[in-house]
Amino acid sequence: MSDGGGRVARRAAYVLLAGAAAMAGLVSPAVAQSSDAAAPAAVSSGGDADAATSGEIIVTANKRAQALRSVANSVTALTGDQLTALGAQSFKDYLSGLPGVQFQQSTPGVSNVTLRGIGTATIYPDQGQATTGIYINDIPLTDPGFALSVPDLDPFDLQRVEVLRGPQGTLFGAATLGGAINYIYNPVSLTDIQAKAQVSLYGIHGGSDVGFTTKAALNVPIVKDVFGIRVTASHRSDPGYLDNVGTGDKDSNTHRVNDVHVNALLKISDALKLSYFFFYDHAHNGDGFYSFPDIGDLKRDTIINETATFITRVHNMKLDGDLGFASLTVSAADSRKKQNSWGDLTPYYGDPTIGPANARNHSQTAEARLTSPSGQRFEWLLGAYYDRTNEGYPTPTFQNGVDIYDFTVGYKSHEKSVFGEATYHLTDTLRATFGGRYYDIDLSTRTTQGEPGDESTTVGKQKGHGFSPKGSITYEPSKNFMIYGLISKGFRMGGVNLVAPIPSFPTPATYGSDSVLNYEIGTRFSLFDRTLLIDTTAFYVDWSNIQLRLARPDGRSYVANAGSARSYGLENAITWRPNHNLDFHANVTYLNAEISKTLELGDGSELAKGENLPGASHWSTSESATYHFDLPKEPYVTLQHQYISHATNNFTPLDSVGGYNTLALRVGARFGRIDAQAFVTNLTDKRGVATADFFGDAPIRFYIQPRMIGLSLDWSM
Repeated sequence: MSDGGGRVARRAAYVLLAGAAAMAGLVSPAVAQSSDAAAPAAVSSGGDADAATSGEIIVTANKRAQALRSVANSVTALTGDQLTALGAQSFKDYLSGLPGVQFQQSTPGVSNVTLRGIGTATIYPDQGQATTGIYINDIPLTDPGFALSVPDLDPFDLQRVEVLRGPQGTLFGAATLGGAINYIYNPVSLTDIQAKAQVSLYGIHGGSDVGFTTKAALNVPIVKDVFGIRVTASHRSDPGYLDNVGTGDKDSNTHRVNDVHVNALLKISDALKLSYFFFYDHAHNGDGFYSFPDIGDLKRDTIINETATFITRVHNMKLDGDLGFASLTVSAADSRKKQNSWGDLTPYYGDPTIGPANARNHSQTAEARLTSPSGQRFEWLLGAYYDRTNEGYPTPTFQNGVDIYDFTVGYKSHEKSVFGEATYHLTDTLRATFGGRYYDIDLSTRTTQGEPGDESTTVGKQKGHGFSPKGSITYEPSKNFMIYGLISKGFRMGGVNLVAPIPSFPTPATYGSDSVLNYEIGTRFSLFDRTLLIDTTAFYVDWSNIQLRLARPDGRSYVANAGSARSYGLENAITWRPNHNLDFHANVTYLNAEISKTLELGDGSELAKGENLPGASHWSTSESATYHFDLPKEPYVTLQHQYISHATNNFTPLDSVGGYNTLALRVGARFGRIDAQAFVTNLTDKRGVATADFFGDAPIRFYIQPRMIGLSLDWSM
């Protein structure tokens, strides 16, 4: 039995996430191009085509409202109108084609998003914090312990998505080594009744059922100019397309999602507003989304359906006040996550073995900021942040119906930080920005593991503090040209190892924080009366004291700070609108993310200097072109393409991913207030490998979604 305990610990990440991995390869729900198809027609910092001719997109990447093309940072913004036009439904529909983004599609909630190649895992998250911060309305969803699920956000009724590349340690804090993604929902209107709805039907190659989505949003000013509310609800039902030969179930990998979010706004006075935000997401999968290529196309073989359920609830209260000399923002959030999943562990034991994971997370965060008015020669921002999080992961293991091993870990963390940023306009065209964040973090764990009746408990503590600086200089002689240089630092908190020490192999009780130092030069310019927008960014990132998961001789895994890596490359984005008929967008990224010092691993092997980081494809490109015809009903057609070059997976050359092209096609027309669209994604039905692993000795593959054909209808007032 003791050997079984070693196997459980060795596969701790799998036990926790096996049912979650059942979501891997998740069906992109309905209505449009997905990362499986072409990249979204991203607005880079250059804005969208409309912005090129009629105005500028406003973003809050620096915690103040700014014109996107004036931000001295690598920012991509996708507007809600763009996401609707693309039919985007989930992460993979709009993230993977963006400049500098590597989206390892395994499962919503478990899928990894890395920016500029800063990551060491693809299928299963690293123990500890992620390297990319995820936010909803500035509310963090990143976990301090073992990374738990992040809801696969449906972009319906989003105002915009901001993707901030490069470390964001100064303004956003921990877990932003590679960058941050902020989802911002439409605000409440206190003057207008607004409503919109969307329905779609679709089928997926390999499946026999029809999928559908229904969504609606309603904004009502209950007391005009004083109090209003905005409610959005959606349901998504994706058909399965994988057959589980082990259980005999066809189309077993179904997916259901229900979302509700509520915005309420009270205007107390012209200078004071109080808002409330509620977010609820419930997702359920009927089985895993990975395939066994050795037994046939779109086939899997497990002794149970690896079901998974994810629930996320967020409550947020925010106060915004105008103090004259500055604006005050105070925000407090309460976030709760649940994950219930089942995994087949038979390959690691021989006899039929299954493992549930019932993870819980409760986070309470608060932030207060003072922000000076914009447009002054000296602009400043001061803030304070607090985070308290409790996490728990009970993961028993059952063999032939008998509990043979229990593994339970609990995390408690506290983070306190203060931050600030100041910009001085040296001239009308030249400005310098400096900022920093001081943080203090406490983390404690309690791990209980062993055979029932013979468990052992390990208690650990970790403390850390530090300073994360930022500095930039920007030259902007006109609205048609700007160039900036930026140096920024990001950090990720350390943690406590979950395994008991053994005499034959010293195991560190804790591991420290790791950090990145980012250098970049970016330029944005527009030509031909702002119908052609071009953004180019060159970057170099030093990643030091990397948190790396290693293996002991007894098979148990632990984390140690080992060595360093570097990432450098070019990010390019082009938006071209020569006339009112044609919109063209293209993104091209070159990335070289590699180990910069040979690492000795716990099992006696090594990672050689120059070896690529997992999932970091050297080349990724995406293009989309939309043509609007001057005909009744305003018909249009959109063609999209995406290419991702080969990359290694989990430092294993046998697990090569990427190396595929995909196409998507969409045609539509307007009938009054209704926009009708027919679409095909993954037009050639490619079996591109998004991520890969082994199920015991058997290879498994998370393929991009097969070809999908469907119809969607969008209505708005």
